[in-house]
Amino acid sequence: MLGLQDNDNNSGTQKIPLRLILVVPFVLQIFAAVGLTGYLSLLNGQKAVSDLATRLQDEVSGRIEQHLDSQLNTARHLAQINGDAFDTKLLDAQDLEGMARYFWKQMQLFNVGYISFGAPDGKFAGSGYYTDDDIVVNASFPAKQGNRDNYIYKTDNQGNRSKLFDVYKNYEFDKEAWYSETVRLGKPTWILYQWEIKPFPLSVSANRPIYDKNNQLIGVIGIDQRLSQVSDFLRQLNVSPSGKTFIVERNGLIVANSSTEKPFRMVDDKPKRLLATDSSDPLIQASAKYLKQRFSAFNKINNTQQLDFFIDGKRQFIQITPWKDEWGLDWLVVVVVPESDFMAEINANTRNTILLCLGALILATILGIYTSRWITRPILRLSQASELIAAGELNQQVELPPVNELSGLAQSFNRMASQLRDSFHTIEKTNQELEETNQKLAKNNEELEIRVEERTYELKEAKLAADGANQAKSDFLANMSHELRTPLNGVLGYAQILAGTSLTEEQKRGIDIIYQSGSHLLTLINDVLDLSKIEVGKLELHVNALHLPSFLQGVVEMCRIKAEQKGIDFIYQPSDNLPVGIVADEKRLRQVLINLLGNAIKFTDKGSVTLKVNLEMGATSGDTADICFQIQDTGVGMSQQQLEKIFLPFEQVGDKKRQSEGTGLGLAISQRFIELMGSSIQAQSQVGIGSEFSFNINCALAKDWIEANTVTKAGKITGYTGKRQKVLIIDDHWSNRSVIVNLLQPLGFEMIEASNGQEGLEKISLEQPDLTFTDLAMPVMDGLEMLKQLRLHVALRDAIVVVSSASVFEIDRQKSLDSGGDDFLAKPVQASELYEILRKHLKIEWVYENTAMQNSSVASTSQTSVIIPSIDELKGLLEHVETGYFRGIREELDNLAQINEGYQPFVEKLSKLAKSFNIKEIRHFLEKSMK
Repeated sequence: MLGLQDNDNNSGTQKIPLRLILVVPFVLQIFAAVGLTGYLSLLNGQKAVSDLATRLQDEVSGRIEQHLDSQLNTARHLAQINGDAFDTKLLDAQDLEGMARYFWKQMQLFNVGYISFGAPDGKFAGSGYYTDDDIVVNASFPAKQGNRDNYIYKTDNQGNRSKLFDVYKNYEFDKEAWYSETVRLGKPTWILYQWEIKPFPLSVSANRPIYDKNNQLIGVIGIDQRLSQVSDFLRQLNVSPSGKTFIVERNGLIVANSSTEKPFRMVDDKPKRLLATDSSDPLIQASAKYLKQRFSAFNKINNTQQLDFFIDGKRQFIQITPWKDEWGLDWLVVVVVPESDFMAEINANTRNTILLCLGALILATILGIYTSRWITRPILRLSQASELIAAGELNQQVELPPVNELSGLAQSFNRMASQLRDSFHTIEKTNQELEETNQKLAKNNEELEIRVEERTYELKEAKLAADGANQAKSDFLANMSHELRTPLNGVLGYAQILAGTSLTEEQKRGIDIIYQSGSHLLTLINDVLDLSKIEVGKLELHVNALHLPSFLQGVVEMCRIKAEQKGIDFIYQPSDNLPVGIVADEKRLRQVLINLLGNAIKFTDKGSVTLKVNLEMGATSGDTADICFQIQDTGVGMSQQQLEKIFLPFEQVGDKKRQSEGTGLGLAISQRFIELMGSSIQAQSQVGIGSEFSFNINCALAKDWIEANTVTKAGKITGYTGKRQKVLIIDDHWSNRSVIVNLLQPLGFEMIEASNGQEGLEKISLEQPDLTFTDLAMPVMDGLEMLKQLRLHVALRDAIVVVSSASVFEIDRQKSLDSGGDDFLAKPVQASELYEILRKHLKIEWVYENTAMQNSSVASTSQTSVIIPSIDELKGLLEHVETGYFRGIREELDNLAQINEGYQPFVEKLSKLAKSFNIKEIRHFLEKSMK
């Protein structure tokens, strides 16, 4: 009865055919997929065009800005070089022919259009492209010629006049903008003007006025850059089939453009600059008019703008980017890309996609109908067979349908009855098989244990062999580095000697290549030698007491120069509670800091590099301090994979250009140095954001660092003879002032301090010090300006002033002495050099703790014969002589004096030459001594 009732209920329910269930959802899904695909295809196509146009405009604008920076920096740099040549007397305003030949040689080296010099008395000299292909020289000397005619000559391959090419009558260059505007402004400036002779090139001129020491005008140097070169570059850029680029001034005049149109028109046989809104190119004209209408004036566009507008119903993408120069150029770079350059292919693809989707929908519907019929028939037969099996007819056989899955289901039905009869037999057989399997697994485990023991023994043997190979490699690297340095020092030394002889330009370039390649190889050998010393355990730390604030300031000043050259900020943030004196390996610690800071500066193109030095809280006892160093940058950053490799030897990350600047050993060696100090360097980085390197060192406090620095070879200095001397220190960093004050005040000197040049002048006038130490780079007024004003003051011009700087190169010392300095003291300050300068200029005699010891030492030294150290002992000294590193020279001389007392005369001779920064005499003395 229940079965009949169920059947009745089921018969009353509305049934849905399986065929309909299979076909309708399938068709609806296909239809939705087709519609969504077509819509997304169109939407994504439009978005892709907008993104592509934006990226293309960014790339093109960036390349244009880079080209302008490169080309115009050349002219500005060359104007500065020629101005410096007048300042150093390399160029003489009376030798116009020599000056023109000098300019001709520069034209061979620099990509500029014309180099000119004009003087107030009508003298003129120049060289450059008078036509598109010929470089000429010209000169005008009214005092000798009796007129202002400008004679233009062709030249031979040495720049000498060979043939009169043309004569420009009554050349009044002083009425041209490049000369008159520069004289009026009295400072370096850019002038954009048009030549008044064919082919009327539009040029931008980098000009610098030249004055003598009495501030009288000598003349004006002008470097012309032909703006046709910029137009040529713009035409070479692959923007899009119809895209245009152009550069305009703030007044709307065209500077350069990518069309064939010239940036001027001829009106009454004279060139007249062309406004962008008057351009004959439709796209450039329409773009300029749109910008002027939107912003009302070009000079109101202050940042990069990405816009779009329509021409005849067609969309145009436009990007305008301001470009400025520190000498006063202020241009706008415009990139215009029509949307139609991209949409034609995308629209065609969209149409094809829609048609294909519609075809797929029709085909899928037809296939769905036939598929549903094919599936439902076998399922109906399987349903009937299932009812018979459920009724107990286990011998029922089901016909196998052609569908694989349904065929499997039918076979399952056919096997069901036999599986029930054999189930107990199958379970018994399975248990037996499981027991056999367990026995096999136990046997396999025993065999595996034996194989593991054998493999472990093999690995131990392999490790011992690898350790032996690593030791042999380290010994080999150490020995080979020493063997290579000796001949390489000879190569570098004689390369510099040959550079000073009479050579051709080609030979000089060859010598330069030899020297540069040798220097790079020497750096690599030194790094390999340091690494090999660490690996074989032969590198030890040499600690000494040092003044921490001045040590850090010296590192900061050296690195700040590199940062300023790249145009990035260098931030130094020391903690207020840092100890004054510590005991550490000064050389190794400086090497680590300079390496980490140098890497940060090298891989940072914008933003800043920050050095933080902090005292860890709770990590300071009465005798030691835990100091944390952090170096942060906003550079290119590194991925996690790169971070895992940076401390491995010879591993370099970043772009190939920057990799070529190093050896890949700096970080590996720095990590080993810090490990020798009982710590490690930690690194964190994110690509495109920046990196951070940090390490801690635990070092002893040096409370007697002042006493240690007052001990000289002649004994400990306790004072000086004569009246009390007054010394002034001018430096904007308290740490630099503090080290000199703490060294001299205990000896009886009266110390005065000033933080800038202006304050220093006031202190000199008021206090009348016996000697003044001054830094060069300071706020308000720098050291060079202070010296200049001091020497012009009648009452103070004879004051003794010693210039102190972190740079120890001879050119910086010479510039300081030329500006009025009496002597030069390198930073970080060495006590022995400080005392020698005071003795020399104040005419004082030092009082030593043991005068008898001093006299005995001096007498012994004078009676000792000159002994030359061996080549191996001179290796370190020769390296520093080749690179011009005076601090390293002094350190090596101190080491030689400790090795053998007989070396003292040799050391004293070189020490005097090192104090005068005479690198040529040092090399000559070493060559003579080693023969």
